[in-house]
Amino acid sequence: MLQDKKSLEETPEQKEARINSMLNCMVVEASLFALEHEEEPPKFTNEEIADFCGCSRETIRRIEKQALEKLKGLLG
Repeated sequence: MLQDKKSLEETPEQKEARINSMLNCMVVEASLFALEHEEEPPKFTNEEIADFCGCSRETIRRIEKQALEKLKGLLG
């Protein structure tokens, strides 16, 4: 049975959860690999992260800004 396109679209909450999950996976996997091989963890550009997560660089920039503000609040 075919569903209409609207029912297949992500809600903003679903999109945020998917991106957060993918970011966690990307960071954790890269960090574990680096630790296992006694290397520095890789640095990713916003474009690389956006490509991996399937979203825009602007979305990644916004998430980065929110994370830094949250971190400053915890440390300040």
